[in-house]
Amino acid sequence: MARLILGHTTDTSIKVWVRASERWPVAFVDVVDCDNNATGPTKVLEAQPMEFYTGVLEWKKLDPDTPYVVKVAFGKTRGAAADERVRDAYTEGRFRTFPAVELTGSFSFVLGSCNLHSLGILERPDRAWVEISRVAKNNDARFMIHCGDQIYSDIPRQPSIDVQFFRDKYLDAWEDCVPARRTLTELSHYMILDDHELINNFDTATGSSTQALANAAIKAYWEFQHSHNPSSRHAEHHYHYEFNYGAVKFFVMDTRYYRSTAQRRLLDEVQEEDLLRWLSRYRDDLKFVVTSVPFVGVVKNSEGDKWSDPAFEEQRSRILEHVLEKNVTRLTFLTGDMHTSYHATLEVSRGEKSTVINELMSSPINQYTPNIRPEQIYNMNHSHTLPNGISTLSCIDPDSFYGNHSNVMVIDVDMTSNKQTVGYKIFRTTKTGAGPSGKFHP
Repeated sequence: MARLILGHTTDTSIKVWVRASERWPVAFVDVVDCDNNATGPTKVLEAQPMEFYTGVLEWKKLDPDTPYVVKVAFGKTRGAAADERVRDAYTEGRFRTFPAVELTGSFSFVLGSCNLHSLGILERPDRAWVEISRVAKNNDARFMIHCGDQIYSDIPRQPSIDVQFFRDKYLDAWEDCVPARRTLTELSHYMILDDHELINNFDTATGSSTQALANAAIKAYWEFQHSHNPSSRHAEHHYHYEFNYGAVKFFVMDTRYYRSTAQRRLLDEVQEEDLLRWLSRYRDDLKFVVTSVPFVGVVKNSEGDKWSDPAFEEQRSRILEHVLEKNVTRLTFLTGDMHTSYHATLEVSRGEKSTVINELMSSPINQYTPNIRPEQIYNMNHSHTLPNGISTLSCIDPDSFYGNHSNVMVIDVDMTSNKQTVGYKIFRTTKTGAGPSGKFHP
């Protein structure tokens, strides 16, 4: 099992996720600089069985844009001497703190989603994670965004209402796949859930038994994923969050836990208000919004599961109206889910006001990948007038489309000139190779 994940990072801090065990329940964690000088005393975590021996420690007062090493060992008691502690494979990680909060410059990060792991030798993800590690290193990626479906709880059979069932799925995804364990220690990781962390096309309107299943799934999601994300300002069960890399802003949506076709929403009121407030606060900044299902691309068979579905049109309209009326600029959505990759644009206008929103999709990390044409699943050029009178034109660039292979996307951000640039490069994961690439000025 993964014993170490490098989580939320700032210019002066990092969250370090560890998993101990019943036999070795105490974790000893050190963060040292490149000369092996300690940044502070060893931190000790006495892991609890009720949390499946997982836990998070946070280091603060680090230096900006500086490399560090995390070292984890395990003992039987809090007082275990150094020579009584043991180390598993990949319990040493390397990271670099982010640059100062308002610093501009260039950097790269990795985007991916949909990590199929539950079919044994039929679709084992080992090669995919070997390639992700290689791609991240070759492109000097500073972090990775996991955009949903980090596990497949409902493949090959439906999940049971039991938290241990979902924990076992994480063990299947991150213990059996040793290259994934390695990659989780090589750069910082940001994660958000989608339906397969719960059950396919999860919707709160589907009844009490499904909600009971979701409660078990969310407990495991917290233990393995959300605990090392940025902290929420809200009470339990709000999983959206924000983070910055230098002067670039990120808002990560939870489009799954509160989704309800009956209430015609993907986001609950608290999250929608947070998103609109964030868009206004960073109106002129370069910014990315992460959504586990596409916001810009229009899916032909949305199954009540995408932003383009009529059930969610009113909420999508409110967001677009806010973008237009508050003059929000430099906005790009990041998404996954569809087992394809692309660059899409959304022209939004009403009266004399207009703007363009970009979207980048990368999916799947590891999946069955049939040879499909984009027009089979997307409306490539789709014009529509929303209930509030806003006109939209969604266009998917056919030259950017990648639908035949498992992949991840490297996103390059260049802020060194007044004309900021976002570039993208698609890389195969189940084999070495590259797909389409491009760039745009958001």
